[in-house]
Order: sequence, then structure tokens, then C-alpha cells
Amino acid sequence: MEFEELNPAQREAVQDLQNNILLLAPAGTGKTNTLACRIANILEQKRAEPEEILCLTFTNKACREMKERIVMRAGEAGRRVIVKTFHGFCYDVIKTEAKRHSDLFADFTIFDETDCLGIVRELLEEKWPERSVQSLIAGLKSARTAYHLESGDDEADYQEALRRLMQEHPEAVRKLSTDEHYQFYRQLFEGWQVWGPHVTALYDARLHDIHGLDFTDLIVQADALFRQDEIATKWARRFLYINIDEVQDTSELEYRIMARIFGCSRLLLCGDYFQTIYEWRGSHPETVLRAYQRDWQPRRLVLTENYRSTQVLLSASFACLQQLFPERVSALYPEGLHAVSPEYGPPIVLKGAVSFQEEAQWIYYTIQQLGVKDYSSVCVLTRSNRYNKDLSSYFRSFGCHLPDKERLPFMLIDEVKFYRRQEVKDVLAFLKLILNPHDTASFVRILNRFGKGIGPGTIRRISQESYRRAGIRITDYLDDDARRTGDPFAVLLKALDEDNVVVFDVEATGVDPTRDEIIQIAGIRLSRDGSVKAEFKRLLRAARSVGDSVRVHHIEDDMLQQEGQEPAQVLRDFCEFAKDAVIVGHNVTYDLSILGSELTRLGLPQLKYRRYYDTLDIFRRFYPNLPNHKLEYLGEFCKVSHRSTHDAMDDICATSEILLFAVEHNIKPYAEDRRAFMAKWQVLFTDMAEKISSFRRDAEVMRPWQLIGQIVVKTQMDDYYRRRNEETRIENLRDLFRQARDMDEKEVRPLDALLRFLNYTVLSNTNLDALTKRQQIPIITVHQAKGSEFDYVFVAGLQEGNFPGLQAEKNDTMDEEARLFYVAITRPKKQLFLSWCQSQRGHYTHMSRFLRTLPRRYVQNV
Repeated sequence: MEFEELNPAQREAVQDLQNNILLLAPAGTGKTNTLACRIANILEQKRAEPEEILCLTFTNKACREMKERIVMRAGEAGRRVIVKTFHGFCYDVIKTEAKRHSDLFADFTIFDETDCLGIVRELLEEKWPERSVQSLIAGLKSARTAYHLESGDDEADYQEALRRLMQEHPEAVRKLSTDEHYQFYRQLFEGWQVWGPHVTALYDARLHDIHGLDFTDLIVQADALFRQDEIATKWARRFLYINIDEVQDTSELEYRIMARIFGCSRLLLCGDYFQTIYEWRGSHPETVLRAYQRDWQPRRLVLTENYRSTQVLLSASFACLQQLFPERVSALYPEGLHAVSPEYGPPIVLKGAVSFQEEAQWIYYTIQQLGVKDYSSVCVLTRSNRYNKDLSSYFRSFGCHLPDKERLPFMLIDEVKFYRRQEVKDVLAFLKLILNPHDTASFVRILNRFGKGIGPGTIRRISQESYRRAGIRITDYLDDDARRTGDPFAVLLKALDEDNVVVFDVEATGVDPTRDEIIQIAGIRLSRDGSVKAEFKRLLRAARSVGDSVRVHHIEDDMLQQEGQEPAQVLRDFCEFAKDAVIVGHNVTYDLSILGSELTRLGLPQLKYRRYYDTLDIFRRFYPNLPNHKLEYLGEFCKVSHRSTHDAMDDICATSEILLFAVEHNIKPYAEDRRAFMAKWQVLFTDMAEKISSFRRDAEVMRPWQLIGQIVVKTQMDDYYRRRNEETRIENLRDLFRQARDMDEKEVRPLDALLRFLNYTVLSNTNLDALTKRQQIPIITVHQAKGSEFDYVFVAGLQEGNFPGLQAEKNDTMDEEARLFYVAITRPKKQLFLSWCQSQRGHYTHMSRFLRTLPRRYVQNV
């Protein structure tokens, strides 16, 4: 494969497939194309299979662009290359390992910061700034992980983590202890040291109780899993080439997690120190790069040819960089940067306005005079969302006096991310509840918005300790069987009486239901006295090797070839054995998922069963405060005679014993209480229960975008907003529908496609990820513009106190502000417009110090 269009440094990065590489790539130097060509070259030279190449990027938008570029260069094989965000990769690791190596539910869902804020709000007994408490919780969870505290007592571990944090890094806690105006809040700082560990432990318990993880959990749990040598080794063997983009945004903890699976891979870390704008959330590129260079001795390559900018724009931005960071620039880029474009380009335009109104007016009319046809090629950048809102307000007032055709179509992308908007969150809450019947957070949101006759008082009463002790959750009021029988466990108790409970477990070549194969399946049918009435245990011949999974189940390939039977016949026999039974297992959603997937691949009908019960869920309901809920621990707790060994038969015998323990100690004794609690409120939930049941049936056959349409219509969400003349919210619902349709992977079954879409919406980390291609001018912050480029860029509000911000000098973050300015001025491809105003909200202001770093010869004052 020839790469004649690449420059020498790019070609080196593409063709050197033997050394580890540190690729320094300033803005606009063709980094994405270089990485795509490198991956295409790896595949062309057959150095690795597509699935053995891992590429991590910073945003979903960057993921999409990288995947598209790889496919363009490498063809269809490029679609199989693993391209993920860091959080997306952690999600895959946890999903893969949860069944065997943790007590996390295999069907966990990710809760975004808005959902988690609701949980924090419920837990706080006094009025504290909730977002600050949420940040303190995240910080304490990360500290516990960093200190490797795993005693089994969550509150004690958090207490110790906080003690060490206050000894070693008190400023980290101090920085997060702020009021609504981001000012230091001493009472919170002092109070957190008293009640913080208790609240954090309660928060964890509440989240896990509803089968949820938050963003911090994704990192914390991946870290805990990779600290187990066998898991780290397995994942290290999986990848032969690892590429990490935007490494300057990687936190030390994230880097440490990744370093555990570097193994024998060929590594390429790519980034630009001068685009580090996330130190406030833990990225310290110097530490990361020092560790990488020390441990992996990479070859250092520097991309110095810029393909984005005109000569004026590149010369001015590089001169600015030299002024701001002279020593570091000369060390990293001793030969400077060079514009490939022969176009000299127009000068940078600088406007000093008397007032904010004049600045806004100048931006509006200057854009009008550009004469562009595609308005999405223009962008307005600022330092803060507040400045964006003020500009947007003025732009609207200017436009309202103009004919429709002359109005500029601005799009304000404020701090409320698209997927966090009220109306979008409403639809997503329905989708989450459809997939996760235990998601009380989404259900409470739905009730608060659409539940007729069900107020906060009712919800509080159903959340009382007496209900919890009896094993009742508010989501049980949606359960068809619980509503019909008056008890969520009635079907289980009846099936036990009728000898119709089948406890089952599978072992597989791995734990990915979409690609791994079942190699052992075992089941027992229980009699009413708890003895084994019938038994099923078979080995299956697999087309693929068991690989590293042999360490878990000790079933080798040779054994399968000698003793294994034909998979289709074994699974047909098992489906007959378990037909119409109540299915039980520990974390059984995984076993049902991999069974369903293999039946589909073999062209066989699905297992017909009455319903399932999960012993992990049962013990989390009745014993929420146990140190953990792994099968091994629960076996010790219940004093079972069969020890869990990861042999399918041993595991189901242990599972049946803990099931019977719960039945005798918890389920039967509280049956009358549950029936009374269900009877008291059941009628109130009838309408909502019928809707959710209908949506769950639809979800099995409809594509996600069709399901969204059903939800909007059947809940009359569109009518609700139309009556209030909130057309923007209706347009956002249409946008959500379009995005789900555009992202739909038709080869994936509807429920799996729905799960993928939901994960995308939660893990989407910028508003630009969510935008459809409308021809509108985005008004965004510099942080939101990271990784994007536009023909024409207006950077507004360049006055002291605004950019740089007032707090920068106090908090010693001026370097970060300087890098933010550099990122802003490297977004345009054709022309840059800068503006500031002399008075803002009645205060006299000075021109930003950063403007003085631009050479006069490249700037035109107007």
C-alpha cells in the first residue's frame, strides 16, 4: 500500500509498525488521516486481525470520524477495528467481565449525571449544593480506587480514603467544596469530612440496587477488574496494536488502567500538550507522557505540516504559542510549524467595542457580509455559557426586525447537553425502563411528569424501610405478574410447589453474547422440598477455541472435541427440558442473553419459559448491606453444601441453595406484607403499567426510532408541549427520532439496537455529538468546540475577567486559560474574527492579555 500523499513524518508513523510511538500532532496536522492510514497498513501487512486493533479517542464524534476514515482507507475490514471512547471501552470491559468477576448485574445500565443528581438529592437530609456533593462523591470514589481500599465495608473504605485525601491532597476536597456560585463553601468542606463517607456508601448502594452504574463507576470498576492479573493478561493478549488519541486529555487513573493491558502490544500515543484544556477534571499530560516514555521507550515523531489553516492563521497561532510557552514550544517543536496551504489568507480581524451590545451587533452584521451559503461553516466561540446566552438574546433581537430570508440562523448550544434536555430525558426514561425493569430512577421521573394521581408523597411511602424489608420496589407495580397475583414472588412460590423451577448456568468460550459460544450448559429442576427432581448437563463442541476462558471453567478444547456434542441438538434438548418453567440463576440475564444469541445464530426457536428470577437481585433486595453479592460469598453467608467453582453444575447447586435460603428466610415470611402493600397502591399504577407493558412488547419487534415515535404519541408528549407553545421541545423530539433512525444498525436485533442507542446517548460527552447536520451557526464554548473546525470563527468576549476568567489568577490556572485561547484560534480554516467590549454589566474592562500575543502584522483593527 502506497502513501504518497503523506509527508515524511506521517509516513514514518504509518510504516513503523515495530516500535512504540509518541506522535506529537498539533491542531490541523492530519492526525486522524495518519492514524487511519497506519491501521490500514497494519491490516494490509496482516500484522493483526481488525479485532486485535484498539483505537481510543476522546469523543463519540471523534470515534465516528475515525471509523469512517479507517473504512475509507481499509475497506470493509476497517468496520471490525475497535474504535471507542475511553468510557465506552470501560463499559465493554465491565459488561464482558461482570458475570464472572464481580457482583455487578450483567444487565446494568449507565446513569447520566442528571439521573445521579436525583439520587444525591434524595440522600441529602439538609440543603447542600447538590452538584458540589455529586462532584465530592465522584472524587471520593476515585480516591478509594487510587488507594486500593477493598475491605468489603464500603463506608469504612470511604472513611479511610477521605482521611488519606485530607492528609495528602486537602486542596482537591477544598476545590470541590463550592456553593451555587462556585465560591468556596467552608460549611460543606467541614461537613463533608463528617458525613461524606456515609452518603457515598448510601449512594453506591442505591445505584447498584437499581442495576445502575455512573460515569465514575465505569472507570473505578474497570480499574478494579484490571487489577486482577488474569483479566488484565486476557485483555492484553487480545490487542496487538493500541492507539490512544488526544492523550493530553487522559487522566492519570485512565492512563494507569490502560497501561495494565499494554502487554506486548505495539503502542501509539498521540496528542498535543498545548491543547490540554481539561486539567480541572484530572488530566496531567506531563505525568502521563513521562510515564509512557519511561516505561515503553517510544520513538518520538512530530507532525509539523499544517493542512487546516492559511499561512496567516498558522503563523499567528504559532507566534502566540511561542509567546505563551516559549521554553516548551522550542523543546517540542524546534523546527516550528509550516502551512501546507499556498494561500496567504486574509488578516485576523480584531474589534474593540464600546459595549456588549455593539460587540454583538458587529458579529451579526459581519457574518451577514461574509455571504456564505452553508451557515454551519461559521461558528461563534466564547469562554462561558453565560456569554453565549447573552449573545444569543441580542442576535434574536437583531433578527426580529429583518425579513425571514435575511435572518441569521443561530443555534445556541448551552450547558444543557442535548441528551440531558427535559423532553429528551423523558423519552430516554421510558426507553431505560423498558430495558431495565428495576430502574426506579427512570420510573420516578416518568411518574413525576406523567403519573396521574401519583405524587411525591406516594413515592416516599413506597420507598419506606417496611416496604424494602418485605422485598417491594416501586417498579413492582409495573410487573404484570405482581399485579395479577398481588405479589412479585407469587409465580416463584407457585412454581416451587409445582416442581417447575429450573436453575441453570452456562459456560462459554468467552463472555460476549454476540460472538462467543456455549461450551457447557447445566440445569436442575427442583422439587417442592428443594431436592433435585431432574438434571441436565452437557458439553458442546465449539467452532472457536476456549482461549483464556479455560482459566475460569477449566474446560479445554481437546475435552470438547472428545466429549462435546453437536450444539444445535444439545440446545434443542435443553429448551425441551426447561420449557414453560420458571428460570432461576445468579446474574441470570447474562446466561439468558448468550443462550438467546446462540439459538438465533443456529436458527433455532427461543427458549419458552414462564419468567426468570435472579438470585443476585433477590439478595440485593433483602440484604443490601452485605460486603458483596458474589455467588461465592452468598454461599458462605447461607452456609451452602455446594461451593461455587465455575463448573456449571456446581454453580447451579450453590444457586439453588441460596434461593431456598431466601425463600425460607425472606420471601415466604413477608408474603402477606407484600400483598397488602401491592393492594394498597396497585390501582393508581394501572394506566402506567399498561403503557409500559405495551412498550416492552413493541421493543421486541420495533426498531428504536419506531419505538420513540410510539412513546411520544401514546404518552401524548407532543400534544403536551404543543399546548404550551413549546415548539423547540417538539423539534428536539423530532431530532431524537432522526438520530435514532440514522444510527440504527439494522443487522442487530431490536432490543440490542435499543441498548446500543441508549449507551450512546449516555456516553455522548459533547453537544456537538448530538447535532444533526442543520445549516445553522453554532454559538458554543471553546470546550465544546474541541476537535471541531470551521471556515470562519468568531471568538467573542476577549476581555480580562471573562477570557481569562476572574478565578484563573486566584486558582493558579492561567496556563490552562492560555491553552484554551490557543485552541480557540486554531479552529478556523479561512478567517478568524476576535472581539472584546470595554464595558460589561456596568463594569469597565480591559482587553484580554492573550490578544497581545498575536503579532501586529497579522491583525487588522476595525
